[in-house]
Amino acid sequence: MSPVVIVLVSDGKRCLLGRQSTFPRGMYSALAGFCDIGETMEEALRREIAEEVGLEVESIQYSGSQHWPFPQSSFMVACHATVNPDKTHVSVDKEELEDARWFSLEEVQEALTIKVPPRNNKGEPTVFWVPPSYAIANRLIQEWANQQHLKS
Repeated sequence: MSPVVIVLVSDGKRCLLGRQSTFPRGMYSALAGFCDIGETMEEALRREIAEEVGLEVESIQYSGSQHWPFPQSSFMVACHATVNPDKTHVSVDKEELEDARWFSLEEVQEALTIKVPPRNNKGEPTVFWVPPSYAIANRLIQEWANQQHLKS
């Protein structure tokens, strides 16, 4: 089983989601990466965020874990991470991600309501959407949205 960190990054008001080219069109998710041998979860999380989007993590909060059978047997450790709100310029590693961008609470709330994304005449989703409720990425996104509500 391979350990993976999956993290929802926030600047306090927005969350950062990314997509790989293999994702279904329109779907964005929390960022994830494999832990290297001898690396702690925290070290892997900080390294992955720095490599994939060029951001420096300030704090980490553990959320939960999930076994994930795709594409191989992985053990996913889910966390929330915060970055300095004055240092939010995203520099996407195009070898790792197709895109990554900041989303507002309103955008995330709307995406969380989509169970089956609407499709165009080519059968492609036409809106931003997030992984389904059984995925731990969805749980991270939902937790972030709930936390934003408590702040307001």
